[in-house]
Amino acid sequence: MLVYLVVTVIVPYLTFSWVRDLEVAGFDITLTQVQYNNIVFWVFAFGLVITGCAFVAYSSPPQSVRRAIFALVQVILNCFYVWSYRFSGALEIEFLVIGQGSVYINLQQMIMVYLGLYFLTIILRLYDIVDFSINRHKIQEQKEEKKRLKEEKKRLKEEAKKK
Repeated sequence: MLVYLVVTVIVPYLTFSWVRDLEVAGFDITLTQVQYNNIVFWVFAFGLVITGCAFVAYSSPPQSVRRAIFALVQVILNCFYVWSYRFSGALEIEFLVIGQGSVYINLQQMIMVYLGLYFLTIILRLYDIVDFSINRHKIQEQKEEKKRLKEEKKRLKEEAKKK
């Protein structure tokens, strides 16, 4: 969960704060993004929601339907997070180099590749939900068997200590 907090909230905030005004090789470079505050707000908001969802997903028991559902919700939120970058204007970056001109960078194709990867992840999460739902009784039996074996092993250790 801490990784999600750092990657989705802290790093983007520091990046946008650092990139707004910087100096490279003696040239002052200024970010001329009109919606700068709006971009930072939505990135920060989605980052907090994703971090909360990650906490719920990773605090759920392994191989549970709840964990699979929250993992799916988390991936969908990640899609919205990446999509918010696209429509906020954060991917069409224009830097004004004072006295020299401007530089324009468009990163939308990179985001489309990420969304394609998230689509494949959504398919895997849906498979997990179906698998955990269908095999719920089998998974529960395996957990009970592990618990029984652990208790049996503990009992045998105690008997060996007594001898």
